[in-house]
Amino acid sequence: MLFKALASIVIVFVLILIAGLSGLSFRVWPTGFDDYKLTVTPEVLQRLRSLQSERKFGPDSVTFYPGAMNEVDRLKAQQAVDSTIQALIAELPKHPQRSTVLRAMKNTLAKFDAPESEERDQVLAYLTKVMEICGVHSSAELFSVWRYGFPYGWFF
Repeated sequence: MLFKALASIVIVFVLILIAGLSGLSFRVWPTGFDDYKLTVTPEVLQRLRSLQSERKFGPDSVTFYPGAMNEVDRLKAQQAVDSTIQALIAELPKHPQRSTVLRAMKNTLAKFDAPESEERDQVLAYLTKVMEICGVHSSAELFSVWRYGFPYGWFF
């Protein structure tokens, strides 16, 4: 009996590990739980446009980010963030929901495949700024699952 219980725990742990490392956890991670309505004002849309117009992924002494390794990588990363912002500018007035923001971010993250961890972290920093502008308080572990394969926030 004890052996079966331990074996079951090990099997569940291995399946969770495989799902996290393979990206399956991210693909099935929900964006609609605990959904709520957002207040989308002209000021919110203007702040998104302002962030979109900024040059991104250059050196940042505040966060010790050295900048993208080359201009091609910088442009690719900037395009990922800017396309998310553009999608939200178009979609939020029609669907002012937290799930709209998280869905747009999930779509971007699913396509973003930079090998450099610094760029991956910086993408999350920009998306966090977008969430703050939109009034979304949490990614509901979406960022952790994308970055690390697991919802580490559940353990702390």
